[in-house]
Amino acid sequence: MNSTRLGLFLLLALSWAACKPEDGNIALDGQGNANQLTLFRSDTFSVYASTVREDSLPGNGLSYALIGAMNDPVLGPSRSSLFASISLIEPNSNFPNTNQADSAVLFIPVVEGLNFYGNRGTEQVLRVHPLTEDILSGKTRYQHETPAYNEGVYSEYRGPLFSLYRDSLPYRKTKLAPESGLRITLSKEMAQQLMSMPKAAYTTNDELAKYFPGIAIVPQNTDMAPGAGGFGVFDIHTVGSLAYRAKILLYYDDTSTFVFGFDGKTQACTSGKIGPHPTAVNDQINNPNAHYPQTYVQALGGLKTWLRFPSLYSLIETGNVAINKAELVLYTAPNWWSSSNAFYAAPRLNLFQPASVGYDSTAQQLVFFSDRNSLIEDGTAAAFGGIYNESSQSYRFVITRHLQNLLNNSWFQDKSYNGGLYLCVPSDQPVLGARSIIDHSKTKLIITYTKPN
Repeated sequence: MNSTRLGLFLLLALSWAACKPEDGNIALDGQGNANQLTLFRSDTFSVYASTVREDSLPGNGLSYALIGAMNDPVLGPSRSSLFASISLIEPNSNFPNTNQADSAVLFIPVVEGLNFYGNRGTEQVLRVHPLTEDILSGKTRYQHETPAYNEGVYSEYRGPLFSLYRDSLPYRKTKLAPESGLRITLSKEMAQQLMSMPKAAYTTNDELAKYFPGIAIVPQNTDMAPGAGGFGVFDIHTVGSLAYRAKILLYYDDTSTFVFGFDGKTQACTSGKIGPHPTAVNDQINNPNAHYPQTYVQALGGLKTWLRFPSLYSLIETGNVAINKAELVLYTAPNWWSSSNAFYAAPRLNLFQPASVGYDSTAQQLVFFSDRNSLIEDGTAAAFGGIYNESSQSYRFVITRHLQNLLNNSWFQDKSYNGGLYLCVPSDQPVLGARSIIDHSKTKLIITYTKPN
């Protein structure tokens, strides 16, 4: 960096850190109005947008799990399966494995609050299969992966994804308090499989995994009408009271019960299958460099919106600037935002930046790969934003640091990293099978900045 640019950089840093508002301008402490720095504001920057496929994101280690199938009236079919390892709650070295099982019941509690996306009234068809491989705690499982399970053995459930139960579950000579959630009676074959493992399987989790690693819950609905179906949010790993926690109750000898639990976050995996998408969405995916008036974001590794700011560097044509505040405001498409609608807008979105940069020698331009491994720097601050505002039907993000870094890199280092940003549905916090439709006729990038004298 030459001495002139170094001096300009120091001036910008000092003026940005020391400035304070005064009658609509930015004034340096200890100076009069004659030396004020003029405050500029612009909301006319071009924002190009297109829909691209989301990357495969981790499906384990999440706070909760998604189960269900739906046919989004805009984006088409999708489904979410759960794969989870089971564990021993009360190991028993003298388990009567030669006896006959009476029955077995799987229960998974539903999350309180934000626990459903889609049409609650649709009957769902689920099959519960035994896993044939363990969900190892030290291995990342991605949402596009499907752990191995025995397709020939299953228990089938038909009904709503969860119910508000009032009847309790029998447990030994007592009753467990009723909890809302998914309750499935397992088949006689699966109950007997749980009952008749070698005695060692009832003593340690490692031995149990050799004979019954866990379960797969796989939706079967493939012909839903548009607008039917949805995703429930379930708590598979919280170890609370026995009445609440996810479990399999194995009944035998009329009044005896053996309980299997589930392991932690890393040993439960949500797996999403998305599509096929309609033609309008596929057209964007196949030609992402164009600009489209409406784009999409979708959970479960479905879709994200690629935002580009091609005129950003016009700010520094005559010298670098200090950005006081930069806001990106995105509005949802009309008629698809209301919380009363089953397919409401995602309650929160995130902005990520391309993590990898390459060079296309044929086109003689930088290529920004469609991965997203980190939030932008602003994303760690409380003021970052991204929470959906129902009254304005919009998401608002503060991206001041990110844009200042882009300008600094270009002005001081002659390097361009302006690859845009990815607008995405979070995979966690909240866990929800949501999507949003963004109307770019009102999208605005608003930048307030100062120039040195």
